[in-house]
Amino acid sequence: MLWALPAAAQVALGDLRATSNGLLTVSYDDNFGNLETDNHSLGFSGRGTINGDYYNPNFFSFNLLPYYNRSQANSDSTSITGASGYNGTANIFKGSHFPGVVTFDQNWNDTGTFGIPGVTGLTTNNKNHGMNVGWSALLPDLPTLSVGYSDSGGTSSLLGSSASTESTVHNFNVGSTYNVGGFYLNGGFLHLTDDIALNGIENGESQTADSSSNQYRVQAQHAIPYNNSNVAISFSRTDYSSEDSLGVQNTGTTDNANANAVIKFPRLPVSLSANYTDNVFGSLETQLISSGQAGLVNLTSPESHLLTLEASTMYNVTSQLGIGGYVERAQEYYGGLNIGETRFGGNVNYSFGKRLKGLTISVGAVDTADQEGNTRAGLIGHVTYNLAFGRWELSTFALYDQDTQTVLLNYTTSNLNYGGTVKRQITQNLRWMGLANLSKSVFEQHSGESSHGESFMTMLIWPKASISGNYMQSDGTAILTAAGLVTTPVPPVLIAPTNSVFFSGKSYGSNVTFHPTRHIWITGAWSKSFSNSVSQLLLANSGSTDYYGLATYEYRKLLFQAGVVKFNQFISSSGQPPAMLTSYSFGVSRWFKGF
Repeated sequence: MLWALPAAAQVALGDLRATSNGLLTVSYDDNFGNLETDNHSLGFSGRGTINGDYYNPNFFSFNLLPYYNRSQANSDSTSITGASGYNGTANIFKGSHFPGVVTFDQNWNDTGTFGIPGVTGLTTNNKNHGMNVGWSALLPDLPTLSVGYSDSGGTSSLLGSSASTESTVHNFNVGSTYNVGGFYLNGGFLHLTDDIALNGIENGESQTADSSSNQYRVQAQHAIPYNNSNVAISFSRTDYSSEDSLGVQNTGTTDNANANAVIKFPRLPVSLSANYTDNVFGSLETQLISSGQAGLVNLTSPESHLLTLEASTMYNVTSQLGIGGYVERAQEYYGGLNIGETRFGGNVNYSFGKRLKGLTISVGAVDTADQEGNTRAGLIGHVTYNLAFGRWELSTFALYDQDTQTVLLNYTTSNLNYGGTVKRQITQNLRWMGLANLSKSVFEQHSGESSHGESFMTMLIWPKASISGNYMQSDGTAILTAAGLVTTPVPPVLIAPTNSVFFSGKSYGSNVTFHPTRHIWITGAWSKSFSNSVSQLLLANSGSTDYYGLATYEYRKLLFQAGVVKFNQFISSSGQPPAMLTSYSFGVSRWFKGF
């Protein structure tokens, strides 16, 4: 019936105007497996767009994008379940001195991923919602004012297990900016609460973690009357609290003061900075809380404060050669001890010409000393090389960085990252491309606490077809969150033992696309992944295998589709059989303009 309706450019009801269009699909589906009851059905799916305004687009405008029963077997979506939902935006007084905006989204039965760093994660079934409201007052010659509130959350269940996660995040913020007497001033307040629940993720137990923080900040910036130089100062205070069901608690307040100056001397700009933190552990804690992660292991953090001073410069000797250097002084009081370190560093950048054109090398050295003498030396190196010869194109890079952390002076990190891309024009219509990326990071004072990852991809491309393959592998130490495993930003000894997880994983797969005519597309994909993780409460092996195929034929406004999905995922600690789904679908879609 919708196909037979006459199309109208726009519908109007008084001062309300709106347009809509979308894609409607009728399909036959055959699903079987333990994710769904075996069934044969004739169903509908679709997506649409509704745009409109009231009185004037700058007075009130809106857009809404609903979708229904979008599954991988019969659409361009990546969901193996019949995802449904909507998202939209509404603007009021757009372009005026008092603009406001509301954004919202809701989805049901959506497919997501429980993250594993560096590889393909586990598949989840999700229900999420979110809303954000913002309003501003932008009056001439007066301080600006912006107020915002957001509320988001959802549930996520691991397919092949009874385990699930729940999360709720509330955010309220106020900000203001003002220009007066040559000073650019800005300040604000941010209140954040984050509640998560991990149900059966570890040892079948349920865990909860609740955290909140309040941050107050102010900043002032002023130009220096010399060659566009400037200086800026800022101050912030954050009070925080976190508690989980395993008894890990943290509360505290941390203050940060910072000053920066950039003096642009001819060919020799100088940067100066000073930073003071009165609670080093509190700074780390607020970073973890703001990203929804677990707290530090310490129930009562030792008294700790840190002052750092730094000066740096870079001098361009020629258009190809640059020389830079810096000096940094860090003075930290930690657990009754005064620790001071001075770091000196320098680097040289050189871009080669003629025969080695495309090669750029940056090499630096860092020396660290305390009151007892030199303690360690570090290296920094960065090499890039781009070359084209004949039908070949080469792009490579290598980066090494050994650095002492100034937030906690008792550990050093070492990072190595290298890789590149190779391209080859085999014939006029056939190209090949290969990519590789390898990385490794180490906390050098703590044996065994390292992570590394490798990824490779290769692809052949024709005008009417392409084929690709990929391989990824990684292992290291992570923190367990509602979204999965997240690589820890600090040595694992600082994290609560129950929240520190050792992981390893690998995944590989391939993809084929065939486009024999302008109206026909055939796509097939296969992927396989394995992972295992170990913590005090968790010992689990998991993996998944996916097959996917989709063929489409376009005839005028009709789109004929045939798809197949085969999915299998297991989690050893769940005590349940693997989650399995096989789905076949045949359908026809038509684009339409509703009004």
